[in-house]
Amino acid sequence: MEYKRFQRMNYTFKNAEEARRVLGIEGTDPSEVFSLTFFVPLCSLLVWLITSITSISNKAIQLLELCLLNIIMLMAVTLFEDHLQVVLGILVFLIFVLLYISVLINSANKEIKYVLKDVSVPKRNINKDFVTGYRGHLLLATATSILAVDFNFFPVRFAKTETYGWSMMDAGVGSFILLQGLCSSHGKSLTAQHSLKKCFMSSFPIFLIGFIRLVTTTAVGYHKVVPEYGVHWNFFFTFALTKMICYTILYAVKLPSGLLAIVTVAIHQLILSKAGLATLIVSETRRNFFEANKEGIGSLLGFVTLYFSGVQLGKIVWKQGYKISDYIKLLLKLCAIGAAGWILMYMFHFTLQPVSRRMANLPYCIWVLALMAAIGERLPTT
Repeated sequence: MEYKRFQRMNYTFKNAEEARRVLGIEGTDPSEVFSLTFFVPLCSLLVWLITSITSISNKAIQLLELCLLNIIMLMAVTLFEDHLQVVLGILVFLIFVLLYISVLINSANKEIKYVLKDVSVPKRNINKDFVTGYRGHLLLATATSILAVDFNFFPVRFAKTETYGWSMMDAGVGSFILLQGLCSSHGKSLTAQHSLKKCFMSSFPIFLIGFIRLVTTTAVGYHKVVPEYGVHWNFFFTFALTKMICYTILYAVKLPSGLLAIVTVAIHQLILSKAGLATLIVSETRRNFFEANKEGIGSLLGFVTLYFSGVQLGKIVWKQGYKISDYIKLLLKLCAIGAAGWILMYMFHFTLQPVSRRMANLPYCIWVLALMAAIGERLPTT
């Protein structure tokens, strides 16, 4: 009886016990997601401090970083999931201890005074180290979550929410799209690389991966939560289509990406709220191809918004200079974006529509942007 109810709700599970684990997920508190995003950056800072006060080989550093980052991240989403604040406190305490030791060591050397505005960070290449670090952190968190989510020790509140709410995996979905825009040729203002042909060619392998995933998961009978993206849809299709749509729009319309983000999310939210798209998405109706994949297709404009937001954020990040004072200015800008984003997210969440990754609505887009800006509020460890 219970299993039939799961079938009627358009879920594909082998048994009721498997279904109970992923049905009706409401996520967690946004502050917990915020806390989780700081584990890997803090561990990176911890590793950097250890290497700055010790003389260990590069291989030892790589091994230390590999073990520390992976173990702490895995423990954070499993054994320590109810004690995140305590673990964060321990990490912060260790960082301050190492900072104090570093100051003691440096004070024993000849004192050199710098004028902050004249001190420069080595310009190794066009990529800022903290962006590279964030991409690595996001990939690590994603890999950990995807591999662990099917096991009972992984807290279900960190998995993708069914319709509304905040979760770590929901944040990861939007962050991938936003980061794609930030690191694109448009975000870096590399006009020579603005090629529609290159964009479509580079998107083809992603489409192929999406089709392979669809075929293989269907063939092996892997359980599928249809309301995540739809019957045939998956994130790879969203990832590829978002890039293609945004490149086409940016090629045809010469408007600031920030303005395009505002216009796109306004249109998307109007369609959700006034045209009945939100009602359709949460309904059980799946009579044709569009309705079968209404989550994936219906959320595309929201992810397009995140891509445009990433491009605009990239224009702020990549144009920043390499002096310490320039990084401080960037830090302040990211703080302002993050603070404004959190305020607006809460305001729209309670007055307009709850945060929803399934719809990629306005509050969700603002939350992802604010979360990414908040994570970026740290100087690169060069």
